Amino acid sequence: MKTSFLRILIIICAVVWSIGAQAQKSIDLINDNDRVQLDEAIGLMDSGKPKDAIKIFDDLCKKYKDNYILEYERLYAYYLAGDFKRIVKDGSKLYKHPESEPQLYQLVGNAQDVLGNPEAAVKTYDEGLKRFPNSGYLYLEKGNIHMMHKRYNEAVECYLHGVEVQPDFASNYYRLALLYAQSTEPLWAIVYGEVVCNLQPGTERAEEMGKLIYDLFQENIKIEGENKAHVTLTKNNNIYIDSDTTDIQVPFPLMYEMGTMKSPALTEFMKTKKLTVPMIADLRKDALAHIDSVAPGYYNLSLLDFHRKLIKSGHWEAYNMWLMSPGAEDETNQWADTKEGKAELNKFGAWFVQNRFIPSEEEPTVMTKLFKTHELDVPSVKDVETAEGCRQHRDDALRLAKWYLEQPVNPDDITQKQVMQFLIIWSMNTDEFTFRLDTDQMPGHIELMAAYMAAMTEHAIDFNVKETDEAMYCEVMMQVVDYYKRNKEALGIIDWMEKYLDMDGPTLRNTLAQEFKKFK
Repeated sequence: MKTSFLRILIIICAVVWSIGAQAQKSIDLINDNDRVQLDEAIGLMDSGKPKDAIKIFDDLCKKYKDNYILEYERLYAYYLAGDFKRIVKDGSKLYKHPESEPQLYQLVGNAQDVLGNPEAAVKTYDEGLKRFPNSGYLYLEKGNIHMMHKRYNEAVECYLHGVEVQPDFASNYYRLALLYAQSTEPLWAIVYGEVVCNLQPGTERAEEMGKLIYDLFQENIKIEGENKAHVTLTKNNNIYIDSDTTDIQVPFPLMYEMGTMKSPALTEFMKTKKLTVPMIADLRKDALAHIDSVAPGYYNLSLLDFHRKLIKSGHWEAYNMWLMSPGAEDETNQWADTKEGKAELNKFGAWFVQNRFIPSEEEPTVMTKLFKTHELDVPSVKDVETAEGCRQHRDDALRLAKWYLEQPVNPDDITQKQVMQFLIIWSMNTDEFTFRLDTDQMPGHIELMAAYMAAMTEHAIDFNVKETDEAMYCEVMMQVVDYYKRNKEALGIIDWMEKYLDMDGPTLRNTLAQEFKKFK
């Protein structure tokens, strides 16, 4: 079904790093021959060879003193190579550079975070926001720090500020959707998830959000008893009266929920016992009609204007079919295969390319902040800053190592990032085990480095191996190769890992054994 929709809606979303007018000066100062070198270095980073790229950047930086673009790209190469201390040391020197960008503060703060100093990272993001107050990127990173430490209300505030200052940046909406999906206010998760689908159509993130939207409707519209439907899109049932105007103020989610309760689609659902996508579309349409009838113009939510535009243009059903197709594949596939459905989808696709929703600064920012805690218990990295702390959390290290190796890679998953940091810091500070790392061979992907550390941790604790030997290295690397195979799409192609994929078991083990002897 997804293939059918994606084939009809050919929407290519390219993410391009756009440098500022000031930073462009650094590019202009580089001659054509050296630009070839710059392109080569960037290609090496993309293929998982950051250390080779650093050598090129070192030569270029000597030739072009104080060139911001070259210095920044070298910092990024350090990040891919795992040299986070160097990033903090050298990156801070560029803060006052006239061409510096928000991404510089983002990079330095991320390095501090990986090194186990999240408070320093927050200070770095705040320093960046003083210079770049309209950077959604920096609010995102600051929010992520709060999320990892379970300060959910603070995280929401950061993401909302990011939405305010950079309303077309999808990641803050994405974080808000994930947070509200775990709260008592699932309607806000639906709102923010829908914004992500419009900003990043055709992406894995849009598919994730489309499924989330569908699932939230299924989970929060239920049949209870014989003839009773229960809608739980919000638990905020408080109604306020303005003391100055005596106006009754009804929160948007409550007004929306009241509209769904009046929809004929709810009656149909109680008869059929199955909530279909067209029913959900009708519930949404009737909720909007209810709002427009009892509180016209009251809710300043620009997404509602987009819904009105869709309904007026005759594309509401097709839009909802597209939006929730990742969660209702069979149903939407059957609709798309009909003559009428195919025609409607084609019309909608042509319209959507020119009219998809790009949010404005009119998005509301006052939300209810009630959230569940993470189900996975991850100790703070501060707890394993000493060898004694590592001993106390040895069982946690084993538990989290096994968990991390089983998870599909998701760079946007806060919990994965938290576990990744814990494992790296634990393996660096433990005195019970000595882990050996091929620094020339180690990948420029921190997720893969964490997988290596996780496999090392699991093997060392399970088999009580105090120091990395040939057998341990081979077993661990075979786990890493398997991890790369399973997550290749998310990680991207890593040249030095590719050579392992076509090897049979004995050949792979022998190759790894020879590699261990070389760097031993």
